[in-house]
Amino acid sequence: MRYETVLFDLDGTLIDTNDLILASYEYTLSRHCPGKFSREEILSCLGEPLHDTMRRLDPEKWEEMVQTYREHNLACHDDWVKLFPGVPEVLEKLHRAGVALGVVSNKQRITVEKGLSLFGLDKWMKTVVCYGEAGRPKPHPDPILRAMEAVGADPDRTLMVGDSRFDLLAARRAGVDAAAVAWSWHGRDELLSLSPEYVLEKMEDLVNIVEIGAESGGG
Repeated sequence: MRYETVLFDLDGTLIDTNDLILASYEYTLSRHCPGKFSREEILSCLGEPLHDTMRRLDPEKWEEMVQTYREHNLACHDDWVKLFPGVPEVLEKLHRAGVALGVVSNKQRITVEKGLSLFGLDKWMKTVVCYGEAGRPKPHPDPILRAMEAVGADPDRTLMVGDSRFDLLAARRAGVDAAAVAWSWHGRDELLSLSPEYVLEKMEDLVNIVEIGAESGGG
């Protein structure tokens, strides 16, 4: 087995929250600073910690904007969020093969747990590290290092899977390999510019990358 530990970003990687996030940003900005930011500017923020984004967009009203965003995001969550194809099947296969799985997210825990439990993904996760629980958020390595510590991971046999530059930079700084997902809204070119070890065209590609083998239930 090539990798004994696989860590995932959540939004945009395992679950499709892109429309929800965009709607929450648009709702928040229309209330606090209407007409000031374009859709492209909002999309460029995906993956960044919410506090950092709002502080940059409006240094004076950012705290109110964070609260507005979170209220909208939680209220609409279950109606907007979808699962990316192949995710539960691949997670179950990796889990049965003995791979330690975890989530490393820049979102607050209440929202992360809501997303995981909505699709029953929490049962496969050995560790979950959320915003504010491990020093500096991604793109700093701290959350990945905390997750690795929790499962006793070997950096040489750990893979971080994500959809944004924040995930790939954090992986590099933590000294682990990275896989970018081709379904990212950030676009292939931006992710390839950060030289991830792998690009997943579909979730099932992960089975071959991890090399769990037929004897472990990998097929």
